[in-house]
Amino acid sequence: MALSIYLSAVNQKLLFTKRLLATELKVSLTGHQDIHQATAIAQSATLQLERAWYWHLQDVACNYKLQDPEAVDCASSLVALLADEGKSPGEAIELNNLASDENSWVSALLYAHDHLYVRPIARKAEMDAERLPMVAVDIGGDSIDWDIEQALDWLNQMEELIERQRDMMIEF
Repeated sequence: MALSIYLSAVNQKLLFTKRLLATELKVSLTGHQDIHQATAIAQSATLQLERAWYWHLQDVACNYKLQDPEAVDCASSLVALLADEGKSPGEAIELNNLASDENSWVSALLYAHDHLYVRPIARKAEMDAERLPMVAVDIGGDSIDWDIEQALDWLNQMEELIERQRDMMIEF
C-alpha cells in the first residue's frame, strides 16, 4: 500500500474521536454526568468520524491510483470514478454498500452528521431551574439521540472497517 496523505488525516480523526469519547467516559464513571456536555461530545465525535469516513474514501481512491482522489466526495462517486478507470475494488464496493444501506451504521453516522446542520426552531419561553426565562429550541424533523455509546460504537465500527480495508489494500 502506497503511503497517502489521507492515511494520516484518517488516523488523526480517529485519535481525536477516541480522546473526546474517553474524556466523556471518564466523567460519566465519576457519576457526574452533564447531559449538555455529553451531547456536545457526541456531536463532536460525529464530526470527527464523518471526516475520517470522507478521507478514508479518498485514501482508497489514492491507493487504487485514481487520477484525482480529491474528486471523490461520497462512496458512490468513488465507485463511479474508479469504474471510469476500469477498476472495481472490493473496498470501494463495500463502502458504497454501507453508505447506501439505510440500516447500516454508516448511514446512521452520515444522517447524524447531516442533522448537525439543521437549524433549531425556537418555541415559547420557559422557566429554567433558577426561574429565568429560557427559549427552548426543537430540531425539525426526526431528532437524533446524541448518545456517547452510539458514538463509541461508530468509532469501533469505523476502526474495524479501516483496519480491514487497509490490510486488503496491502495485498493490492
